[in-house]
Amino acid sequence: MKRDRISGIILFALGLAVCLKSLTYPLGNFRRPGGGLFPLIASVFLMGLSVLLTVQAFRAKREEREAPFFPEKESPRRILMGFGALLGLRYLLPLIGFAPSAAAFIFFLSRFLGKYGWWVSAAFALITAVVGHYLFEVWLKIPMPRNLLGI
Repeated sequence: MKRDRISGIILFALGLAVCLKSLTYPLGNFRRPGGGLFPLIASVFLMGLSVLLTVQAFRAKREEREAPFFPEKESPRRILMGFGALLGLRYLLPLIGFAPSAAAFIFFLSRFLGKYGWWVSAAFALITAVVGHYLFEVWLKIPMPRNLLGI
């Protein structure tokens, strides 16, 4: 569990850095949050969880075998495919807009990484895109990226 120890310490340091930086921004309150409130809360959670991870790693029994970093042979390929899908989403957003690019992203993840069938993946992608559109555009009134034609 040496990796958990190292990860816990690094994540705590990252959380501490974000916490200290967030204190340089106005915090506000929960009704009128400032720019530093959300990073402060997130960093406190990160530090708390990293302490739990580190303590568990140090208390683990020595006879516990450490799992391999990539448990499956195809794990590195799947990680690269997921990263490629994120890059595709990033570059499709300004071209075709939020809903179609989100649908394509979810379809790719569910079909090729989740290994669901074509129909299940298509239905899940469509439902996710429609719900995302209504959540952001209609309910929260947050303008999402449109396609090149402005539609």
